Amino acid sequence: MNQFDFGKNWQAFSEQRIDTDRLALACQSLGSLLRKSSLAGLTFLDVGCGSGLFSIAAYCLGASRVVGVDVNPRCIATSQDNRERLIPGSPVEFHIASALELDQLGRFGAFDLVYAWGSLHHSGSMWAAIRNVAGCVAPGGLLVLAIYNKHMTSPLWKVIKLFYNHVPGLVQHLMIYFFAGVIYVAKLLVTRSNPLKKQRGMDFWFDVIDWIGGYPYEYAAPVAVEQHVCEQGFALQEYVAAQLPTGCNEFVFCKRRT
Repeated sequence: MNQFDFGKNWQAFSEQRIDTDRLALACQSLGSLLRKSSLAGLTFLDVGCGSGLFSIAAYCLGASRVVGVDVNPRCIATSQDNRERLIPGSPVEFHIASALELDQLGRFGAFDLVYAWGSLHHSGSMWAAIRNVAGCVAPGGLLVLAIYNKHMTSPLWKVIKLFYNHVPGLVQHLMIYFFAGVIYVAKLLVTRSNPLKKQRGMDFWFDVIDWIGGYPYEYAAPVAVEQHVCEQGFALQEYVAAQLPTGCNEFVFCKRRT
């Protein structure tokens, strides 16, 4: 085994943490990043939907069509369960599809908003995934990315993640408990705020599991991401720097109409 089972972690997070309060936080986070209080009339594609929380949030904000895709079948099953529990009977779609297969993404058409928060750097070929996902954005539409920041410790973390996915479950649990303490202290010192108070409706414990185990793992300097996307006919509209050196930088790009 050399790849982390993101679906297993998202399923556990959903069963233990996701409720209407988490959904409300996700709606608030999504609206804040996009600087929109409503997505009425807009179509929304969630690439690497995980638990489906932000697909559901987009629907709650008024998106006219919402499609969530993920390469992990357990993520799709979890997303469907969350949809039926939080917004039963809604038309939100969830499908198995890979960001590395343009034909799989292309069958859904073009979207006003394409959201790939913290997923493409786990695809195994990040730059190709970004190109494919950018191709799903309609002219004048928005592309939202969150990509791990390049830092001097990034290569070390890559080794740690790879090691995690090659050791028995007991060792994995010990690693999680050890790094949970390290990450808690690091976040407390850097942000001067309680690490347990997570943004976006997420959860500290499950984020730690995702971080320690999250392999494949890639990262990039913000300027590299901006250059790569802008070369495909986009302009950077919004940028939010990572709170921590190895955290996610957030980008909102607008696709030029001509």
